[in-house]
Amino acid sequence: MIYLFFAIFTSMLIGNFFVFFQKNEKADIMWIFLGNYFLAAIFSLFSEKISFHNVNSFDIYLGIFTGFMFLNNFIIYEKNISINGLSLSVGVMRVSLIIPIFLSTFLFKEYVGLPNYAGILVIVLSFILMTETRSFHNIFWIILLFVMTGITDSTLKIFDQYGSPDKSIFIATIFSTAFILTIGYLIVLKRKFNWISILYGLLLGIPNQLTTKFFLKSLDSVPAPIAYPAYASGVVVFTILSDLFIWKKYFTKKQRIAFILIVIGITLLNIKK
Repeated sequence: MIYLFFAIFTSMLIGNFFVFFQKNEKADIMWIFLGNYFLAAIFSLFSEKISFHNVNSFDIYLGIFTGFMFLNNFIIYEKNISINGLSLSVGVMRVSLIIPIFLSTFLFKEYVGLPNYAGILVIVLSFILMTETRSFHNIFWIILLFVMTGITDSTLKIFDQYGSPDKSIFIATIFSTAFILTIGYLIVLKRKFNWISILYGLLLGIPNQLTTKFFLKSLDSVPAPIAYPAYASGVVVFTILSDLFIWKKYFTKKQRIAFILIVIGITLLNIKK
C-alpha cells in the first residue's frame, strides 16, 4: 500500500506543477512534454541497472504502445479542455477507471469484496458529481478521451499480468517512445522553440517517471480493482488539500459533498475480506 501512497503523492506534485505553469501564458504544452519525457526517459535508463541480455520483446512492444498512448492521451485531453471545458474533461478521465477495473475483475479474475465494490461505486459517483456538464459541446471527443484514458491506464495492469518481473525496461521504453513521438509532433506542428517550457518539463520528468514506477509496484500487492479507484480518489483528495492550503481555492457545496463521498469510498476500499 506504501507504493500506492507514493504514486498518489508524486501525481499530486505533477498537478501542482501544472497549476504553476499555467500562470505563464508563454508556456507551450508540447515543449513541456518534451522536457518531461526527456528527463523521465533518462532517469528510467540510468536510475536502475537495466539488463539488456534477457530483454522480453513483450515488454518492449507494450512499452512502445503505452508511450504512444501516454502522449496522445494528453493531447486528446488538452483538445477536450478547449472544446468541452476543464471540469468535464477531468471528470471523464476519472470515471474511465471503470475500464481497467472491468478488465481486472472479469478478465484477470481479481477478487474484491462487496464493501470494496460499494467503495468503487461511491468514488465513481463522487467523480460524476464533481463534473460540470454545462460546457459539453462534442460527444466524439468525450468518448475518445474516456476510451483512450481507460486503455492507457489498463496497459499498466496488462504489463503487471504478462510482463517481466523487472519493470525497468518497460518503463524506460514508455518514456523513450513518448519523447521520440513528441519530437515528431513538434516538427510537424512547427512549434516555436521555447526554453522556459522545456525547463518546466524537466521539473515534471522525475515525478512523472516515479508515478508510473510506484503505481506498477503497487499492483504487485494491491488488487487492480482497488488500486485504480484508490489512486484516482487519493490524487483528488491530495489535490483538494493543496488547492485549499497552497492555492487558497474556494470549493462549492457540491464539491465538498463529493469530497466526503471520496473519503467514504476510500474507507470502503480498505475493508478486507
